[in-house]
Parts: sequence; structure tokens; C-alpha cells
Amino acid sequence: MPLTALDQARGHRLMAEVAETHPHLPAAEVHLHRQISLVAELTVDVVLHGDRVGFEQWQRALGVSEVHTRRIECGGWVSCGHVSRDGITIVLTLHHRQDAPPARALAVAA
Repeated sequence: MPLTALDQARGHRLMAEVAETHPHLPAAEVHLHRQISLVAELTVDVVLHGDRVGFEQWQRALGVSEVHTRRIECGGWVSCGHVSRDGITIVLTLHHRQDAPPARALAVAA
């Protein structure tokens, strides 16, 4: 099922509500797409690069309770969590530099 302009509008409205409720959130990359699965659901990806504090601010604002951090093959680290709101899945992702793993990942790797 293709993504429609109306679907995009729903995602943009949700993100506008988050921004209005939390006006001091740092800017992030935002992508809207249809999740490829058995259930066709609108997905909003919120992506930050190297801003752990900003990631944690977004995490609190969105109500993401569980975050997983993993090392990626090409180097660096990725932290990711998700939450569903109003039939929309929001995926929050942080890309860390290769030489600066997040403190929580270091504790798990040790």
C-alpha cells in the first residue's frame, strides 16, 4: 500500500505537536514512510547524529522507554528505540562516532 499525502500530513501533525509541546528539542532528521510488514503502518524516523543529550531529550519527549545500543560492522554505534502513537510508529535513532561509544554501551561491552 503506497504512502499517501494524507498519511504524510498525519505524521507531520504528530511531529508538530511534539515540537510545540517540547519547543527546546534539538533539530533532527525526520523521515516518513510506510513500514514494510504484514501491517501497513505509517512510520516516522527521528534520527540524530552524535548528540546523545539531544537523543535523551527526544526519548523523554516521545515516551520511548526502551533503547538498545549496538556496535555496527563498519564502525561506530547505533542506539534505537520506538513508540507507537495514534497508529504511527516513531523510531528514534542515534548514530555515534566510531571513536566515541556511548557510556552505556561501554558498560555492556566490558
